[in-house]
Amino acid sequence: MEIPEQKKLDVLMVQLQERYNASHKMRDRSMQFVLWILGFGLGMGWFLINKATHTCLQQVTITFFLIFLTITTLWFVCAIHRGFEANRKIIIRIEKILKLHEQNSYGIDESVLPPKYSKMKRKWTGHFETLYVIVLVVFIILSILTWTNPSKLQSTGARAPLDPNQIHTQTITKE
Repeated sequence: MEIPEQKKLDVLMVQLQERYNASHKMRDRSMQFVLWILGFGLGMGWFLINKATHTCLQQVTITFFLIFLTITTLWFVCAIHRGFEANRKIIIRIEKILKLHEQNSYGIDESVLPPKYSKMKRKWTGHFETLYVIVLVVFIILSILTWTNPSKLQSTGARAPLDPNQIHTQTITKE
């Protein structure tokens, strides 16, 4: 069974649109997940710097939890990234079949899409690379906060600064 050329073109156009939609969804899903992790990181940061001190066992447990969370987050985002890259290769192949990167293909002097769009170079400032950096920075900051609890530093004998209200109260009672 021979498929007419117009039907082939229709199939390619539908596939291209589906691939574009999938790419947007993958980027959005990865961004939403990392934003959720950032929110969790803020809550965890508050937990770590509140007035409670943590035992060494608690610090070790928190550290292992952070390592587990970071690895699973990176694994999840990396899985989406791999799917995104596979999808991108298909998009480029379809765009090349449709000659969207070639000059004079559609009756104009330039290409419909810039030829550089068909290159498969990854940048360190790309979407997924930025998400990896964000996750790692959150992990590093939370790890530092886990082991350098500010309230623990005050309990080591260093005198905590007096509250201005306490100073005023003390001066009134001395008179």
